[in-house]
Amino acid sequence: MKGNAIDRKPQAARAGGFTLMEVLVCLALLSILFGSVYRSFASVNRSYTKENVKAGVQQKTRIGIELMARDIRLAGLDPLDEANAGFISSGTNTTSIQFTADLNYDGDVLDPFENIIYNLSADRLEQTSDLGSGMSVDTLLDNVSALTFTYLDASDTALAEPIPVDQIASVLISLTVQRPSGRDGPISRTYTTRVRCRNL
Repeated sequence: MKGNAIDRKPQAARAGGFTLMEVLVCLALLSILFGSVYRSFASVNRSYTKENVKAGVQQKTRIGIELMARDIRLAGLDPLDEANAGFISSGTNTTSIQFTADLNYDGDVLDPFENIIYNLSADRLEQTSDLGSGMSVDTLLDNVSALTFTYLDASDTALAEPIPVDQIASVLISLTVQRPSGRDGPISRTYTTRVRCRNL
């Protein structure tokens, strides 16, 4: 009886545990499983970051283009025909544009936001406004890699430099914004729009 009880004890203890080999195999399988889960998570995270940056760049570029187009459309507004409003020659600089408009119909272009310059400074799109008492420079967009203005005449032909401001009928704006998006490299978006100058 005693002999049988001693023989059964080791078997009962062994039946409730794992061998070292079983534990190692289980750990190896778990590490493979967690490794693939981590890779999937990292891939999804990179994809999310990239798409988020794309959406941000696209939105910023569109907003920059729309701001410039709205103001350029008003270039030359001169309801009293006294302000001599219009484009101001920038020589051969195609990364800058300057124009005036009599926005308050008082016969001059000396009031706030009636003399506007858009230009590319380093990687920033800047708007310079004549506020009557001085110039105010505002950064509208960062991470701008390219900005060009192409001036067209009434027959949609590009004007040669230096630009004859009295022949400008429309302006072609091209704006490129570029932002880093992690390991996948930078994301770049270019928008081009044509603005007809209604008041020239």
